[in-house]
Amino acid sequence: MVDKQMEKELHEIIERRSTGKTSFSEFLGELSKIGIIQYDIDVATGQATYKGEHTELKTEPQVNFVISNHFNRNQAMQIIANITLPFLDFLREIANVGITTYNVNITEKKAIYVGMNGEQIIEPLQL
Repeated sequence: MVDKQMEKELHEIIERRSTGKTSFSEFLGELSKIGIIQYDIDVATGQATYKGEHTELKTEPQVNFVISNHFNRNQAMQIIANITLPFLDFLREIANVGITTYNVNITEKKAIYVGMNGEQIIEPLQL
């Protein structure tokens, strides 16, 4: 359950990030301030699930990308390193190298990217 104020703040934070007004690091800091501790992204749809200790908010799907059947770890690592891409461009790029979902855990300072066959890339986050 998410209260209306938190939901409004979350949408404003997401909007600032998706329009490039905040960096990825600033985005994570803002999420943390309102109590979000992790989020999951479905790469094919762009749908996100933001989770706090007692809250969960799912966004609407934004896209319809086809995930590559071929997982390319090296290309995925290069794309992940370029997190400055706008969100939807980032999703398209990681879909093209076989990433299906990813989870960002703000408290543990790591992101886990998962490929079509369960392959994983674990990235430590610099916050």
